[in-house]
Amino acid sequence: MVLALHYNNKIPETMKKSLIYLILLTIFISCEDVLDKRDLNAIDDTDVWNNEILANLYLNKVYRNVLPGFGGSSNTNFSDESAMTGEEENATNRVYKDIMYGELALDASYGNFGVTPYSNIRDLNLLIDEIEKGSIEPEVRAQIKGQALFLRAWIYWDLVKLYGGVPLVLHQLDPFNRDELMIERSSARECIEQIKKDLDEAIQGLPPSWSAGDWGRITRGAAAALKGRVLLFYASPQFNPDGLPERWDSAYQANLEAKEMCLADGYELNDNFERIFLDEQSSKEAIFIKVYDGVDISHGYENSVRPRSECEDGGNSNNPTWEFVKAFPMVNGLSVDDPASGYDSAYFWKNRDPRFYSTVAYNGCLWELSGKTGRRQWNYVGNGIEPSSPVLGASNTGFYCRKNVNESIESRETPRGATDWIEIRLTEVLLNLAECAAELGKLDEAKAELIAIRERAGIEEGNGSYGIAATSVTDMVIAVMNERRIELAYENKRHWDLRRRNWFAEDYSSVKKLNGTRRHGIRTLLDTVYIMSLDPSITSGSQAIDYFNQNIRDTIDIENDYYRYFITEWGWARDEEDINYLQPKYNFYFMPLSELDKNEKLRQTIYWGEADVFDPLAD
Repeated sequence: MVLALHYNNKIPETMKKSLIYLILLTIFISCEDVLDKRDLNAIDDTDVWNNEILANLYLNKVYRNVLPGFGGSSNTNFSDESAMTGEEENATNRVYKDIMYGELALDASYGNFGVTPYSNIRDLNLLIDEIEKGSIEPEVRAQIKGQALFLRAWIYWDLVKLYGGVPLVLHQLDPFNRDELMIERSSARECIEQIKKDLDEAIQGLPPSWSAGDWGRITRGAAAALKGRVLLFYASPQFNPDGLPERWDSAYQANLEAKEMCLADGYELNDNFERIFLDEQSSKEAIFIKVYDGVDISHGYENSVRPRSECEDGGNSNNPTWEFVKAFPMVNGLSVDDPASGYDSAYFWKNRDPRFYSTVAYNGCLWELSGKTGRRQWNYVGNGIEPSSPVLGASNTGFYCRKNVNESIESRETPRGATDWIEIRLTEVLLNLAECAAELGKLDEAKAELIAIRERAGIEEGNGSYGIAATSVTDMVIAVMNERRIELAYENKRHWDLRRRNWFAEDYSSVKKLNGTRRHGIRTLLDTVYIMSLDPSITSGSQAIDYFNQNIRDTIDIENDYYRYFITEWGWARDEEDINYLQPKYNFYFMPLSELDKNEKLRQTIYWGEADVFDPLAD
């Protein structure tokens, strides 16, 4: 990568001036009284680092460019949560299929390495280098710099989890010095060490909390939590194939410190699992957030996951797979595979973990979208409400995702979502700690974290273990990972968990690899023969469907009379072929060919090149 491109071929001094003018324009729009006090032409770049307002405006610009988007639909199809089955052949579907079926090529448009992240790093490096030269009050300066250090660490982590090792640029560069711009990739270890260093310094400068008007700004708890996440990944098989125990110990210590800091700073588990995202500023579980207002900054999550009848033009994203549906335990905490659980495969929705009802919309469930009191969701073929595919009906799998869907939003408002995105919440910190504790044989500690999460979820206490029966390291790791799968579903976590633990390609005791399998849905049909028997005037299947839709549907008791009217067909594969996510190859993706052409020192990732390849795990 040629970093000169990220300076847009302008020298740093010119770039600084341009940034000042941009900032002043922002002030003009939002704060006219400031303009009354200064002549625009009298302000130079040094004023930014001498003025708290200007420095924060500069930082706000970088926030907007760097914070993660609403990730509720990100990568769900690259896991066992959902399965993309769109028949339309487009670039998104093609890359998805190439990755899941092991056919990703070097010329594919995938990943985030290139101009954008390094342009944002450039902006952050400018602040980090220059703010220490200014006269802003030390405590405020430390807070501003702490946020910048966090954001730089976040960008580098976003690169490292994909590529393993990337060029580390920590200061402003001279765009006219070609030798300075030819930068080699640093190892994964070097990158992780730098990320950790930035976060440690950020923790020292950041406050425990901000005022309500600064909701969404980075706190020291967010920095500690991100550090814990990074070191968890670094201890996992993706980065730690030799299973070095000291990695797990470092991750354990980091996540223990993150938990203690977050609790001390007032973070706590929400009483209501369903409202964690929706309660926004009243949610004390939210640690690292991107704020949306639905006007200036919005997202289309609601439009993508709701049924087509309750959105503008989306639907069919995040359709839960049958495998995911079965992953939820019963309300007693026992797995559906446990004979003592009380699970009824026909009435699969009965007596499940309460989180199931906040995550999965199944045929006949109460789902009062758009504020429609008493509205039920119908997923059967021929329901007359949703457009039906010839195979499974409206949904790709027979289910819809209801996680973090705000029922009160009208369908016309769904393309302009205003729900804030929570990238890290306290429960993830507890799960990160539990996983590290399990790997180190601290089984009671791991179990205690799972119990706290399950108790909040509403799972029954039983004998005091809330259904957790693990007594070995392996079984406890499995218990933690399944809890992550349920608790953090549709929060852009599952794909990365499968990837970092090599669970696409490797069995882990009773957990079988995804490779060689296919994801499934269910198909729900009306029992037209039975419906025809109710009225002699009904003489065809189509008449039976119409009769049911108009006269019976909204009156049935699905808890007791479901199978009078419905027929469930199981085992509909949603993959065209067996999953074949290539590990270890896909653990670290390829450098774009265009970037290799620009930087003679940038080497291709191992498994993706034939000669002079770069191994992120080699020092």
